[in-house]
Amino acid sequence: MANKLRLEGQVAIITGAASGIGEASARLFAEHGARIVVADIQDELGLKVVESIGADKASYRHCDVTDEKQVEDTVA
Repeated sequence: MANKLRLEGQVAIITGAASGIGEASARLFAEHGARIVVADIQDELGLKVVESIGADKASYRHCDVTDEKQVEDTVA
């Protein structure tokens, strides 16, 4: 059986993580031990995802991926 926490100590910035495939990815990465940055333009939904994952494992960042400056700021 694979190590359940194989992403422990890693940080994942997941764009579009407030819903759909991005949200599912954020949840899966968190289950495997990664700290998650939920990056999206849907603030309310993104904050709900963080709340359900847990503030100790995830944080939210407003990020419109069509705006290069916002992407740079999210990564920084």
